[in-house]
Amino acid sequence: MVNDIIEAVRAGLTGDNKADAVYLAEQAEKYAAHENAVEILQAISEMTFALLSDDQKERLKEVMFIGSKRIDQHYNEAVKAANEGKLKDAAEILSKIEEHAEKHFSSTEESNRFSFRNPFEEYLYVHMYKPTKRHERTPFDFSKMLSFYGYILVELRKPQEAVPVLEKAIRFNPVNPEPRYELAEAFKLLLEDEQLLECVKDTLKIANTPYAIARCYCNLGFYAINVKDYDSAVAFYYESLLYAENVNVAGELQHISALTGKKVAPPTRAEVLAAFEKYDIPNGPNQDVVNIAYSLGKYCIDNGGSPNEAMFYLNMVHDLTNDLEVKDMMDKLREKMQADQAAQEDK
Repeated sequence: MVNDIIEAVRAGLTGDNKADAVYLAEQAEKYAAHENAVEILQAISEMTFALLSDDQKERLKEVMFIGSKRIDQHYNEAVKAANEGKLKDAAEILSKIEEHAEKHFSSTEESNRFSFRNPFEEYLYVHMYKPTKRHERTPFDFSKMLSFYGYILVELRKPQEAVPVLEKAIRFNPVNPEPRYELAEAFKLLLEDEQLLECVKDTLKIANTPYAIARCYCNLGFYAINVKDYDSAVAFYYESLLYAENVNVAGELQHISALTGKKVAPPTRAEVLAAFEKYDIPNGPNQDVVNIAYSLGKYCIDNGGSPNEAMFYLNMVHDLTNDLEVKDMMDKLREKMQADQAAQEDK
């Protein structure tokens, strides 16, 4: 299916470089939220590169390459090294990516540069941050790359070095929870309890999956243990299980039991809500996240947008809320997609 999309995009090229550049930019926007967006956008980038003059290609190579390899190739090598347990080798590669990103892709006085992964993140950013400058999308996901670098530094027990790297990852995508997870781990190692709490609060504002919320609640439990607020810790850990299973929660509850000398009992709903109120944290998903995802999904359906994109947004809403109306919308959309596919096959 991915190859079919790429070939369809390629078939739309006219040979007019100016027109083709506009066309490819439109195609990149069209498939930005596709489940195989990375592969599709990479192919579109290569088509766009082929349109450039030799001088333009040389200038582009300067910012897209480190040495003789593209930045994404270096990143893949870092991932491979990390998977093989060569964390120091991975860190060395990733440090070069950090330096290159800082030199060539930092925000300017005229515009901010972000690594948004899909339109949802862009809309959420605009809603939350109310930017006054225009913003541009970076050609690589530097938020992901620097988040991984931060993770490696935390694994190497270098949290002090990890913090500024992860702060850069957040600047490249302020609504990506991933670097904030790693920042929380760095604060744990640094014994910075209050910074950990603020990091978790910030992450909950942008959490868009049950897993993200569950991880945040577990981090709240960790924080509460550190400040010896064991009742709140129990409430946070139990609440996390409503969003995602975690085998480590049982161990944390046993740890609390050992610290208090008491058997841990499941909290009442009132006790859970009281724990959240105590730390001024709303319980459940951020309604802004839910509303934006719902609006985007509804817009796609009402305006003939991509069914896959609509399903992406609606699935996000349903996962966070279990809303029956949204489930019904998804079922109807799924039936339409199946009917359209069957009609296409009959041709």
